[in-house]
Amino acid sequence: MHGALPPVTASGTLRGHGALILAALSLLGACIPEYHPPTLAEPHATLKIRRTYDTQAGSTLYEQLLVDDHVALVSEVPVSLASVPRIDARLVYPTAATFEMWSRFFHQEQQDVDETYYEQVPYLDFESYDCGSGIGTSAVHNSCSRAVTRYRSETRYRRVSKLVDVTDAACRVARRFSPAPNHVYLLQYSFQEHRACSLSCFEQVPNRDGTFANLVCPAAPPSN
Repeated sequence: MHGALPPVTASGTLRGHGALILAALSLLGACIPEYHPPTLAEPHATLKIRRTYDTQAGSTLYEQLLVDDHVALVSEVPVSLASVPRIDARLVYPTAATFEMWSRFFHQEQQDVDETYYEQVPYLDFESYDCGSGIGTSAVHNSCSRAVTRYRSETRYRRVSKLVDVTDAACRVARRFSPAPNHVYLLQYSFQEHRACSLSCFEQVPNRDGTFANLVCPAAPPSN
């Protein structure tokens, strides 16, 4: 396969994405760890992620790339930008890994939803204290009790009206391969329709005439 997918890089693709990832992790409750890429001084490969969409839906497009279940790319853009190919690049470690691309189109609606909150509720409790008398060896130690007010957190529920994300179309697909040090790879994510997408992987090898060849990415052993 020669020259089918040119090695284009977007401006700022290797940096400036940390804020987006942090924002996404915040929205997800930080339940997905962030991928920490190697530096240019460390052994690394370059990975380009190209996305194309045959169909669009909703008002917003959300995209996420996971590397071994660590979020490496997050993007949220207006749906109008999905009509043209988009590409980003990341440095990755030269080791076998699973690359999983996920995207979804969504819009927001005002809906009544159940919301959980917690309330500090007072309750009466008793505590013991030393109420003895006397001085030195003749002291008498007695235990007394007294009422005290304490607080506990109790779960409450309420019905509120809020904007919620409604998914219009989504797809998730993964590819596992072994990047080599100082090599360049291209992941081509193609979205056809809801639950129909593909993820192709190519190693981009330069030719002497200035062109390049797209070779199939080296396979990797299954993850444990």
